[in-house]
Amino acid sequence: MNKVMKTIYLLMMLLIVNTCVAFAQSDDKNAQVYNWQTLDIGPAEDYSYALDLNSIKYDRNEDGSINKNIIIYQEKKTNNIPMSTEFNYYTITKCKLNIEQTSICFGDESFYTKKDKFRWTDTPLYLTWITVSRDSIGGMRFIQIVEYARAHDDILTSRS
Repeated sequence: MNKVMKTIYLLMMLLIVNTCVAFAQSDDKNAQVYNWQTLDIGPAEDYSYALDLNSIKYDRNEDGSINKNIIIYQEKKTNNIPMSTEFNYYTITKCKLNIEQTSICFGDESFYTKKDKFRWTDTPLYLTWITVSRDSIGGMRFIQIVEYARAHDDILTSRS
């Protein structure tokens, strides 16, 4: 009986170690390195916006060719209202821009605390292209992202 208990104990320890290693490896795979560049949206805004320079790229057509009319990127939106209970809380949203139609499509939006603790992710029921006007906050973000893409065309092309 003693030998059986030792074997069971050894198997349980082996299982625990393997499980811990598997979780550690999955965390490494899911770790994302962000490179945020703040977008200038003007004074007196309750939120700040930033573009993840590591995520920006062109979309691809169904035939596999690069579509330089659609830009894919991630955007960070931070709450800057000091008296808010969610001051410095932020979201990271997967976005697409359509240059020809001057529109933005917002995908999954993940919510985080100010200490980078993940809270939840919202997935839109319908993906919709929203036309932006030049003078709006969306329009200012749109212009800066398109200008960045044009200035770094080779980088976006290589990632696509």
